[in-house]
Amino acid sequence: MIPAPPSHAFAPRRVPLAHGWQWVLQAFRLVREQPLTWVLFASSYLLLHIVLGMLPAIGQLLAIMLAPVFAGSFVLAAQRADRGDTLRPGDVLAGFQEFARPLIGLGLSYFGLLVLTMLLLMLALMAMLGGMHDPEKMQALPLGKQLVGMLLMGGGLFVASLLYWFAPAAVVLAGFDPLRAMRRSLAGGLLNWQAVLLCGVVLAVLLFIALLPAGLGLLLWLPVMFVTVYTAWQDVFGDGLPQR
Repeated sequence: MIPAPPSHAFAPRRVPLAHGWQWVLQAFRLVREQPLTWVLFASSYLLLHIVLGMLPAIGQLLAIMLAPVFAGSFVLAAQRADRGDTLRPGDVLAGFQEFARPLIGLGLSYFGLLVLTMLLLMLALMAMLGGMHDPEKMQALPLGKQLVGMLLMGGGLFVASLLYWFAPAAVVLAGFDPLRAMRRSLAGGLLNWQAVLLCGVVLAVLLFIALLPAGLGLLLWLPVMFVTVYTAWQDVFGDGLPQR
């Protein structure tokens, strides 16, 4: 495993807003060079989630624990592809070889923080409603308060997403432990929130398009989404955008 870096290592830098689009574009170019292997990776990931979805209760917990491990595997594969290496089917499990423990810890830590964020947001909304969580009462609120509630919920979830966005890459490429990885991810995300938001919008639009042909587009969208984590990390924390 990569030795733990000092606290000042991998400081984030600010990048232009347009780089949010460039992250996706560069990820697509990396995937396009070896499409069949990336589709195989995506198929394996989707198959695992289908199997876990058949398990009551425990399946959801396992999916949460394993999602960062696969994210780390895709990031490591993207790094190999960026170096010009030929990917192998076994690379989809690269995250399990050296980084399973910290990546599983990342999944559990992030899940706990997400639950805490949701509880805090619910408490804030209940305070706006006078201590009662009543949908009818919420609809009766003035439009201004409804908008404040929506912005509060959206802003809270966006900040929570920033805690995770760079975190798998921080674990496998920089050797951070789960909590430090999330702190570094939040620092890079807040510094470049406009680019991250643009990237998220682009990925959301592409997801909608991917779902149109009976969902088959997911086999391409998933690798692009995961590889975008790598291209974004390289731009904000590494040597800059990959040049393909």
